Amino acid sequence: MACPIGSPQAAWTPVGRFVGTVTAARYDDTVSAQPAEREDPLDPQRILDQLPSDERGFFLDQYREAVENARDPAGWKQLRRVLRLWRFHADAVQDPGYREALDAARGPVSGGMPLDDAVRVYRPAS
Repeated sequence: MACPIGSPQAAWTPVGRFVGTVTAARYDDTVSAQPAEREDPLDPQRILDQLPSDERGFFLDQYREAVENARDPAGWKQLRRVLRLWRFHADAVQDPGYREALDAARGPVSGGMPLDDAVRVYRPAS
């Protein structure tokens, strides 16, 4: 015989031993009827808000082009790829050392030599 929800009922183990009563209050205390709210990491507005102002126009151009191409199902993956790449970039520019690292990467490289010289120096003797 089934007991109505919310009424205490006897709990039995698989081998038939009585272990006490189970009430609906235990379940109600752990579950909420509220929806789980999560921020979408690929939200274009969130990405735009995190970008420096000088990069927003470039993002919008690429985003609009990807949206237009996503009207065809074959273009959907490209839209998600564009959003992922810009999400990574938006996260990177939030790092305080990002601009310095970018400037260092774009700067002159020292200690190198022309390829022809390297081939002459490092070519194994035949």
